[in-house]
Amino acid sequence: MQDNRDVSDCMGISVRKQNIQQYENKQHGTELLPYDIYGTKIPEYYTVYPVHWHEEMEIVVAVSGSCLYSVDFKQYEVKEGDILIIPPASLHSFERQGEESFIGFVILFHAAMINNNTLDICSAKYITPIFNNEMYLPCFIPSDSEHNQPLHAIIREILKSHFEKNEGYELLMKISLMKFIYYFIGNHLWLKGEQRISTDRSILQMKKIIHYIEEHYNEKITLETLADHAGLSQYHLAHTFKKCTGQSPIEFINHYRLSMAAARLIETDEQIIEIAIDTGFNNISYFNRIFKKRFGVTPKEYRNK
Repeated sequence: MQDNRDVSDCMGISVRKQNIQQYENKQHGTELLPYDIYGTKIPEYYTVYPVHWHEEMEIVVAVSGSCLYSVDFKQYEVKEGDILIIPPASLHSFERQGEESFIGFVILFHAAMINNNTLDICSAKYITPIFNNEMYLPCFIPSDSEHNQPLHAIIREILKSHFEKNEGYELLMKISLMKFIYYFIGNHLWLKGEQRISTDRSILQMKKIIHYIEEHYNEKITLETLADHAGLSQYHLAHTFKKCTGQSPIEFINHYRLSMAAARLIETDEQIIEIAIDTGFNNISYFNRIFKKRFGVTPKEYRNK
């Protein structure tokens, strides 16, 4: 991260700074060590990241600033000291709140990181149900919660193991991640799947639509196209999508395209008109107008800033 503040101050350890990445499209860690940790700064490439999901559980630890997260269409304002837990395969997005940069850590780990290859009682009773969304941990642990500091202590262990990488750190990482899970089990802070308000059907429909948008955002996409792909009427699609995401399908498509364009403005030296066309905007004037409406600056100003 290119910032003059040390993101380790809150956690009490020394770490190297890293850029935010589009982690839903990449492998986290390795096959033998399936976890990863990022230092996150928003904005770095963009102030908003559109709805996405991945198989890993994600732990967000806020260091400074404020960020609005949406997890399965429920919103959480995450600020300094807060902890957010995003269940595996959950739809989530985030957007910076206010003018101050949001800085934090993101810990992602696959079930295989803490699960044995053979079925045992720990796997059958706890790990598999959590990663199959049959058992839910609380999503939000605010800074003033009685559980926040004990969990922060475990998170510091995780970060220390990862960044220092002393001999045997892989064992400590696995132990600490399991301690994190155990804290919720031991303190009876989990819910069974049926105790959670179910929006599974809507979420599956939205995943199908959003995946299509991710794959085809640089092409012409109509409401009719999305409705046919999802097997819904246009009215049902528009109504459900708006209810779940707070945006119309067309608003979401433009939002997603603008996020991709913003990333490319920073990551590449491509011409602005080329980026506009490649992200689905055939009218450069329209692109400039809605980009400024979304980000408060023109594409050129955004790149320079």
